[in-house]
Amino acid sequence: MLGRLVYQRLRRVLLPDFRRLWTRDIDARVNDLHLESRVKEIQLRLAATQSELSLLRAAHRRLALREWTATRAPLLETLGSRLSLDRIRTHVCNAVANAVVHTDPTTYAVIDQVLPPDFYDLLSRAIPPSELFPDRDPVKQDWEMEELDRAPELTRQVWSFFDDHVVRDVLAPAIFARFGAAVVGHYAETGGAAFGRAAAEIPHGPVAGRIQLRRPGYHFRPHLDPKRVVITGLLYLAREGDSEDYGTQLFRVNGAFRHSGMKTFFPEEEGVTCDVACSVPFRANALLAFVNSGAAHGATLPADATLDERYTFQFYIKPNDGKLKKLLQDLPEEIRAEWKGLA
Repeated sequence: MLGRLVYQRLRRVLLPDFRRLWTRDIDARVNDLHLESRVKEIQLRLAATQSELSLLRAAHRRLALREWTATRAPLLETLGSRLSLDRIRTHVCNAVANAVVHTDPTTYAVIDQVLPPDFYDLLSRAIPPSELFPDRDPVKQDWEMEELDRAPELTRQVWSFFDDHVVRDVLAPAIFARFGAAVVGHYAETGGAAFGRAAAEIPHGPVAGRIQLRRPGYHFRPHLDPKRVVITGLLYLAREGDSEDYGTQLFRVNGAFRHSGMKTFFPEEEGVTCDVACSVPFRANALLAFVNSGAAHGATLPADATLDERYTFQFYIKPNDGKLKKLLQDLPEEIRAEWKGLA
């Protein structure tokens, strides 16, 4: 309701005022002194409007948080019995073990019902209200797990448990073990079979967990994640009524390329083309996990999408940087250069 009032005020009162002021300046052909005065008037009006809009947004956030918290208060009273790692561990390990592993265009698996349904529902309901997500980019907003201290209490407890225990202690190790042969192959691309086996034995763990909120107009072209990432995990947090059309595309890269550097890598910038090999449906409680080599991935939520908000949780599985860096010292300089920026 408050959001509609904000837009109604902008549309009916403030924006027409700006339009009249601007038209008057253009058509009046006043002298420079008068024009300068009108410019200052517009600047003052704009500053006042920005201040008012900021206050309205803050009020809207407070109201949204109050309503969100009130509707979820009963859940806080039941967390002790619902955050059982042993029960979740059994379910997750069985789901990962039974998932079909594909090898084209890269090694990947779509793990349906990866979490117990009741825990998935709790996790979904504990996503903080969208008004609290950073709004620097209107179509791409991320809630980093490092920011949980400023989250509502339900979000903090549920998502801390999920990230610190379910992902770190259960889900990531299960996926890493299931993709064992592909991990060796991933590293073998760098320094051969012996290096691949040695690198795969380095301790690996999840990093960079974040809840992703995407809105219509979002597009991320074919890319590979930073080179230190071995496996990417993407949990779809679809809600009832969400279309399956807006999942993730895996791309076949048409030509040889060298994935290098600690930043997102775009094969098309190296002069090779990418074609969609498959599209993974956006289904509730499904996790897409794939090895970060050999193929690219991307996602689009077009401006005319029927889905207003698309929620996912992404994490990476990577090696201990120090141990990998030590292992790389035995390789030729030109190969080590591909890992430039490794901590």
